[in-house]
Amino acid sequence: AVEGLRANGERTTWTIEAGKIGNEKPIVISREVWTSPDLLLTVLSRDADPRSGEAIYRLANLKRGEPDPALMKVPADYGSTRSPARPASTARG
Repeated sequence: AVEGLRANGERTTWTIEAGKIGNEKPIVISREVWTSPDLLLTVLSRDADPRSGEAIYRLANLKRGEPDPALMKVPADYGSTRSPARPASTARG
């Protein structure tokens, strides 16, 4: 579980062999991705590459349920400004 959500994880690791890109030693790179099957979202990913460092993405403070109804109300001062309809041009050829 990640952030209290059921999650499926997958880790991929690959190696750049020594001498392949001018490197003296093998370079090991990994990517780990955790996905929530309920939300169809990535909830955690981690990329580790000694050439660029580590990057972590984590979904946090997730609140499931209905949003506050006040967020769905149209503001009282909302109005519509519509241009008058233009007559269709009648091109003849």
